Amino acid sequence: MLLYFSLPCTLLIFFASKRLYEMKPLAVFHPFLLSVLSLLLIHYFFNLDYSEYSRGTSLLTALLEPAVVILALPLYLQLHLIKAKFNLILAACVLSVFIAFSSALFLMPLLGADPLTASSLAGQHVTTPIAMEISRSLNGIVSLTAAMVVFVGIIGASGGLAFVKLCGIKDNQAQGVAIGCAAHALGTAKVMESDKVAGAFSSISLIICAILSAILMPLLYVLLF
Repeated sequence: MLLYFSLPCTLLIFFASKRLYEMKPLAVFHPFLLSVLSLLLIHYFFNLDYSEYSRGTSLLTALLEPAVVILALPLYLQLHLIKAKFNLILAACVLSVFIAFSSALFLMPLLGADPLTASSLAGQHVTTPIAMEISRSLNGIVSLTAAMVVFVGIIGASGGLAFVKLCGIKDNQAQGVAIGCAAHALGTAKVMESDKVAGAFSSISLIICAILSAILMPLLYVLLF
């Protein structure tokens, strides 16, 4: 029975969460967070079989990868602007990767984190699949990495844009780069709702950061540790 109700139930919970977030745009009401928590509670209290639920939502899962292609549209529409600023975007992304790596592997141990936890947080600024592979290559805890990626994305989507404006960043292109470097796809989706130019710059930034992180972080880890 769960096999047939998994997909409609998931969609119903998500759109209900989205509607609530539109009425009360607070971080605790973010539709991604509410959906995950709601489904966790349903599974827990009704003792549902996750494998059966997963099979029931396999169509939705399969659509996640091609859905990323949608990010190519704003990139194409703003390609002339991105080309003109590509060197600056690349520099910002490289700096972002080094800051993320240094903060996790050097700063966090000074604050009391053990090496395992520190390694798990190095890739939290990029999208989940890549962050998980980075965590494996740094001998981190993959499940912790995935949880932190979601947490960072929700924070970035809920208050990232307001924070960069508070910091005095008024240029929408710079705002997009900042969000893309720090809050991956969730932050980018939120920025794209209000500003297509910022969304395009955020999209290219998250892509470049993901590629650079996957290449540079394991290399830096081997060289330095």
